Amino acid sequence: MIRRQVTQRLVRLAAIALWLVSATAVTADTLTLKDLQDSIDNARYDTAAQQTSHYLELHPGNRDARFLYALALAGQGKRADAIDAFKALAADYPQRVEPANNLAVLYARDQQLDKAREWLEKAMATQPAYATTHRNLGDIYTALADLAYRRALDADNITTSAPLTLLDRFHYAHESVATDDSAPSTPSADRDQPGPVPAASERRSVMQAVRAWAQAWARQDVEAYLNFYAEDFDPGDGLTRAQWRAMRKARLGEPDDIHIAIEDPTVRGVGDNRLRVEFMQKYRSPGYSDAVTKRLLMQRSNDGWRILRETSMTDS
Repeated sequence: MIRRQVTQRLVRLAAIALWLVSATAVTADTLTLKDLQDSIDNARYDTAAQQTSHYLELHPGNRDARFLYALALAGQGKRADAIDAFKALAADYPQRVEPANNLAVLYARDQQLDKAREWLEKAMATQPAYATTHRNLGDIYTALADLAYRRALDADNITTSAPLTLLDRFHYAHESVATDDSAPSTPSADRDQPGPVPAASERRSVMQAVRAWAQAWARQDVEAYLNFYAEDFDPGDGLTRAQWRAMRKARLGEPDDIHIAIEDPTVRGVGDNRLRVEFMQKYRSPGYSDAVTKRLLMQRSNDGWRILRETSMTDS
């Protein structure tokens, strides 16, 4: 009797174990990138490493999963493996800031500040208006200056800290613009009558112009910046174009340290050779910072895309 009860119990336990294995497999097979990101966001790095490994078995070479796997390795303290993973991504996607930025962070944690600076300068060469990279590079320059000072004093402790920011995800459209490896953005509902979604090549073309406009602004290259505005640009606020140009020349000519980030761009068609680009614009300078929703009405000309109208909208 006892033997029969033990046997029945073992059968039930085996059935439960088989069910658990099956349920786990189903769950693993239905993992999404959001599941992986949630594990990273909640610092469950061991879980994230396991999940991304499985996801990559089902989706070999997936860019975002590879990036999250590198983050998981870094979170686990496997810095050398994380550096190798981010280097592979940087080689495959040289136009993306995120792998280069994170390589700089990891090298800085190992006190390899020159390597950190090199990777940040590579990132800046790709996207000069990327705010996080700007801050990190400034911190690296400060740390290198501090290190040089300590060495000059022949100090016992010649290490220094550089509290750089690790990017925790590929930002898709955030602070980056349409490259071939970027997922196309899904336009959100417009406040006006929505227009058609342009072809990928059109979106990429106009966003390259918007990015260059932001870079010229950040560099305070007045002539390059003003050249992005069409001859019939309407500045609004009762200003003539000449008055507006004089005002912008005076403002951009002031010595400053400007950083501009573009996030969540959407592009809609509004007529022949015209596109409307809307995005979150984050502006930062030593004395002022803000974040506004910016809308640009762009028109294609023989010289490329030019701005016909510029509107800033704050949430009410």
